[in-house]
Amino acid sequence: MFQTLIHFLLPSLLFTRLPGVTALTIAASRTNIEATPLVITLEDHYNSTSYTFINALPAPGANPGIDLWAGAEVHVLHSAPEHPDIRILATVVEFSYRMVADKRKGILKPSDLRGKRIGVVPNVTSEYFAYRYLRDVAGLNESEYTFVKNGALCYALPCGNVTYPHLLATGEIDAFTAFEPTTTVGGLTLGEENAIFFRNDSIYRKLNVLWTTQAKLDNATSRAEIVGFLRALGKTHEVFTKTPEKVWPRVANITATSDAMVNVATEEIMRTFWPFTKWARGLAADIVDLMVEEDKWVVMNENQDRSPMSREMVRSLIDDGPLREALALDG
Repeated sequence: MFQTLIHFLLPSLLFTRLPGVTALTIAASRTNIEATPLVITLEDHYNSTSYTFINALPAPGANPGIDLWAGAEVHVLHSAPEHPDIRILATVVEFSYRMVADKRKGILKPSDLRGKRIGVVPNVTSEYFAYRYLRDVAGLNESEYTFVKNGALCYALPCGNVTYPHLLATGEIDAFTAFEPTTTVGGLTLGEENAIFFRNDSIYRKLNVLWTTQAKLDNATSRAEIVGFLRALGKTHEVFTKTPEKVWPRVANITATSDAMVNVATEEIMRTFWPFTKWARGLAADIVDLMVEEDKWVVMNENQDRSPMSREMVRSLIDDGPLREALALDG
């Protein structure tokens, strides 16, 4: 089964607000921009005596103390067949994916990606978006392009030799798609005159979601903490939406913990890609459709010995009850 990150936890990956029994434990990779509102919510708005943040995304069952996980919907698809008690509760952010390509390679329209080398982050949303875009928009089959999967992320210039923006600038790849702000940085590396971006939200956009387990929801204490966190997350979302410049320095500092990053994302870079984000707790109306289609790729891409999940199975993974409780308490 696909594992997204390490299952062991180093002390440096944890922080607690106050000593004592932890009231809420959240797991997410804080090197990703979309995890930053969770950290800020815990620090600024979550009114509990204590909490723990785990800077990783362990598989369900690896750490029974975790109350909430946060990551892209694809992680749920990887885990749900073995853990059908997973419940998606809310959205952290919707991210519009883009592919950046080099005009100097003759790429001016989607079909020009035929025969090109395209960088992707393997087995997750980056590769899925590229697969769907090339199939459904460019009209290409998998034999008509090559995925390059060994590049690293870069959040600001200058980028190191192993990063996707550097590989694009040197011509080792012709295009790439990756987690923001790496795609934005790829465009800056090429320069406005050489960079072209491709985007299509109708075929796919990344849904970063919060999920828990049915057991946590059935426990009155943990459910109350989860509802309290959802209420607090709404306050953070308001800042991220209305006055994001206030949190950009903190977003940069929170994500500056990964060896894959060359530099901390600048305010200029965040200002560039922020229009491609939607910070809201509400669940996307098409989340079931999106996940049903994506699970077909998960099964095919990993040669899993199972059938894609049915619409009913995917729908059973979603529970908006705690969010409705939070909204009712908000008035």
